[in-house]
Parts: sequence; structure tokens; C-alpha cells
Amino acid sequence: VTVAFSAPIQRDGGPIDSVTVRKPKGGDLRGTKLTELMAADVDAVAKLIPRITSPSIQHHEFFGLDADDLAELIGTVVGFFLNRAQREVLQTMTGT
Repeated sequence: VTVAFSAPIQRDGGPIDSVTVRKPKGGDLRGTKLTELMAADVDAVAKLIPRITSPSIQHHEFFGLDADDLAELIGTVVGFFLNRAQREVLQTMTGT
């Protein structure tokens, strides 16, 4: 899933205006609690983000994101943990 930022992350190699977020595998979840990830806990998601983004977003960059970009990135991660029925309900509610 590609997430575009409204305010790009500034790096020496140039700004990052979007990242690709991949569905985490078991090893990516080491040191995290699924309940915290599914509850959109910012600190829990911050542990996971560097492992599943390309280019890799580091902790300080994650915490420096604008609120709307942070919310979209966290929502993308939470979406990976929804089952089919939950995704269908969400799609019905949002019209997407």
C-alpha cells in the first residue's frame, strides 16, 4: 500500500513524499503486542514502521510526521489486522 504524505519527510538524499507499506510478517511483529497495534497505539506502531516501510521510516521521522500523515500511516497498519468481515463493514461505512 502506498501512503502519500501531505508534508514530505526531509532527508539528506531528498524529500520523501510517499512510502510503500507492506503487510507485516511474523518476524516483523517481534517485541510488539497485537492488541496495541490493533488499538492504533502510536508507540506500538512506531516499533513496527521501520520494519515494513520502503523507504524505511525511522522512529524520529515517524514521530515528526504531521497529524494527518501519521493518522493515515497508522490506519494503513491497523487495516492489515482486520479480517474480511471487518474490512467489508469499514468499506460500507466509508463508501470506499
